[in-house]
Amino acid sequence: MALYNLFLFCYPKIAKLLGLFNLKAKQWSIGQARVWDDIKQKQATITKPIIWVHCASYGEFEQGLPIIEALKMQYPSYQIWLTFFSPSGYLHRKNDPAVDAITYLPFDGVKNAAQFIETIQPKLIVFIKYEFWYYYLKVAHQKHIPVLLAAAIFREDQLFFKWYGGLYRKMLNWFSYVLVQDPISFKLIENKIDPPKLYLTGDTRFDRVIATVNNKVLFKWLAALNNFPIIIAGSTWPSDHAILQKAITTNPLANWIIVPHHVDIRSINDCKSIFKSSITLTELENLIATNSNHTTFTNSTTLIIDRIGLLRNLYQYASITYIGGGYTKDGIHNTLEPAAFGVPVIWGPNDSKYREAIGLKNAGGGIQIKNSDELANTITELITDHVKRERIGNAAFQFIHENTGATQKTIQLIQEKRLLIN
Repeated sequence: MALYNLFLFCYPKIAKLLGLFNLKAKQWSIGQARVWDDIKQKQATITKPIIWVHCASYGEFEQGLPIIEALKMQYPSYQIWLTFFSPSGYLHRKNDPAVDAITYLPFDGVKNAAQFIETIQPKLIVFIKYEFWYYYLKVAHQKHIPVLLAAAIFREDQLFFKWYGGLYRKMLNWFSYVLVQDPISFKLIENKIDPPKLYLTGDTRFDRVIATVNNKVLFKWLAALNNFPIIIAGSTWPSDHAILQKAITTNPLANWIIVPHHVDIRSINDCKSIFKSSITLTELENLIATNSNHTTFTNSTTLIIDRIGLLRNLYQYASITYIGGGYTKDGIHNTLEPAAFGVPVIWGPNDSKYREAIGLKNAGGGIQIKNSDELANTITELITDHVKRERIGNAAFQFIHENTGATQKTIQLIQEKRLLIN
């Protein structure tokens, strides 16, 4: 406990110092400095009882969004208050219409936890995936507010499974119910938590990507590309760009769409310097406007998407996809979005923490590559072998559909346990 309190004392100070050099740390510090003003402002707009949903960052929000939408549909007499820990979630979603109030989570501590819960008085708390804040859970437990840990996932290297992880095991048992994504997580914690609290419900991201397929957005500017197959490289990093170069050179009869993970001016310019014959989406749209919508390329095109929010809908146009991040320490990004459109998915070697990617690979819908030669050869084979490409795409599509339903199971549990009353 002393170490946890030391962490709480040091973290804001370190973040403020790092903010001199790191934009994300600076944004977090600024957000925490004005969080109570934001809470007061949002509180004035609330007219119904609150369901509080907390997500660490943008990725966890994507995981939690199906639950949020289902809660709003099933319990219209409640409002949703969403909190984020990370600027990557808050800044991208602070005006999201799916929820009624969005703020940063005041940093954990005796005073902040008590004040926040007293202010919004939630009737149900839902933490998404893996957020564990001692004082918030303690206050909720003392006040008998039901708390769900939804779409949770556990790994052997986490603190719960260390001899010195007693504090985290205690926090785990303060949840009213823990809803895990997969059998591995279930088995890891079944002896760490009261058995009636533990449920295997699945991964809500499968429901999220199906919703994207069913409500997809179309892009007229893609008509400017010729009829060559489209290969989409999504959420790419500089290490991915180095790998992609050879594949693009080796497969000239294809249109490539590169969607960098970061789309600031410097990142886009760095990307353009690697793919020298490329054009950005902004440049393409300006060209189309100048030519009265009659722009059509006769040769293959390498298009760099220089804005956020388009990737998940772009995958519908792909013949083959490559997912970035496999050459970074954090690992690959979302493999489920392209798989939901029935498209073969390729990624780099760092996938060990991503069970959905491993499951996709085992189902025959995904391919892990190790280097640029493997990527170039794999793409060449998939472009020329239509039967194999279709077989892998169908396997990806089937894998997604076989794993949907986590959102429904979550709502069913809330209903069966009468955690909320309409």
